[in-house]
Amino acid sequence: MDILVALGQGAGLAVACGLAALLPLGILAVAALLGWAPGSLALVDGTPFLIGAWVAGVIEAGLRAVLPIPVRLALSAVGGAVAFELAAGGEVPFAGLLVGSVIAAGTAWTSTRMADRAVQGGGTPWGVAAILGAAAVVVAALAIVPFAGFALVLVAAVGALRVRRDERERYAGLRVLK
Repeated sequence: MDILVALGQGAGLAVACGLAALLPLGILAVAALLGWAPGSLALVDGTPFLIGAWVAGVIEAGLRAVLPIPVRLALSAVGGAVAFELAAGGEVPFAGLLVGSVIAAGTAWTSTRMADRAVQGGGTPWGVAAILGAAAVVVAALAIVPFAGFALVLVAAVGALRVRRDERERYAGLRVLK
């Protein structure tokens, strides 16, 4: 049972890393200190990791407003790999690196498209980054709930399909002009 809880937490945290790459590590550290992350590695439940994760997470979430898209995607992929491995590495060593990076990169692709549309629509880059950071914290907190991480992956997948469909429909008339 612990393996399913750890896999769900890792998957949910990887989704959160697609919104802000490092903030979910702070939530994981809090959950590990409280004993709510049964599959986490021992490194996570220390106070230095907790402080470092929150400081790095806040800095990265703020800088996301000015980072180019490829850098945002890469940071999210690395953050997702690390988060999944730290959350589930005690139960499933090394498998989470690949799975977490794929989940986080896919979520980052979707959130980047949505964030860029929000900025083009008149939102400020810093305001959009703040909203994404807050959303990452909420999603990461939900990911700690046993089995909720699997539902978060499904929500992220549906969001990606919707963004892709919207982009296809948006530029459908341009194909006729060829």
